[in-house]
Amino acid sequence: MAYIALGVRFSLPLHYLHTTYSLCYQAIYSLRTQGMLSVLIVDDEAPARRYLRRLLEAMPGLLVIGEAGTVEQAWRLARECKPDVLFLDIELTAGTGFEVLEMLESRHNPAIVFVTAHKDHAARAFDVEAVDYLLKPVSPERLAQTLARLQPRAAGLSMRTRSGKRFIKIDQLTVVQAQGDYVCLYGVGHANELIHVTLKRVAEQLPSPPFCSLSRSLIINLEHISHVAQRPGAQIEVSFINGLTPLMLGRAASQRLRQAMASNG
Repeated sequence: MAYIALGVRFSLPLHYLHTTYSLCYQAIYSLRTQGMLSVLIVDDEAPARRYLRRLLEAMPGLLVIGEAGTVEQAWRLARECKPDVLFLDIELTAGTGFEVLEMLESRHNPAIVFVTAHKDHAARAFDVEAVDYLLKPVSPERLAQTLARLQPRAAGLSMRTRSGKRFIKIDQLTVVQAQGDYVCLYGVGHANELIHVTLKRVAEQLPSPPFCSLSRSLIINLEHISHVAQRPGAQIEVSFINGLTPLMLGRAASQRLRQAMASNG
């Protein structure tokens, strides 16, 4: 079984892949912090994958980190490499692109761009909040329009707040918390910034890691944590490197945070 990641073809049993991609993860994350988007291509036709890869590699700000031809391959690569964007065919040999999305972990929400020869799936594609729906063959001009929609994910979020539309730098966000119909942002330059959007929508635009969902109402930036202190009643107190007010977490959120910090070294 062959896999391609970071431009290198691997013909390895599946149980060897975890180590391989763990080693490449730091390189992927480094590129992400430089404002580049990592991309995974999923299509069961090799010529289609090669064509799309050539188009994407000619575009600035992108790194194609892998290709997959089946649902299982796509799931494993997405799980290990955590791409920012999935360019996803719908009709695969054994399954569909929608099955790939159903298999993804909830804490990993890449942007989805469907690339297909079929027009009749468009409604369902946007039900899963796809960024775009491209019909084959994709032209460079049409792909450029898609990349214009994706590019804000590389550096920040364009959000409408109570004080007007704001561009919010991702690396300045420390805590994102749901408050009723709003989401409150905490971090450098964002003191109690309220935006009228769902937490799920914000989560889809944040790279994971470093952002980690601790509950249905709370997301935290692992890179902004300075230290964690145990408190009575199985709670922990989280302090931040930017001087933000420490955050108290209950038992379940504390356990998720410990697991996330352990898995991210």
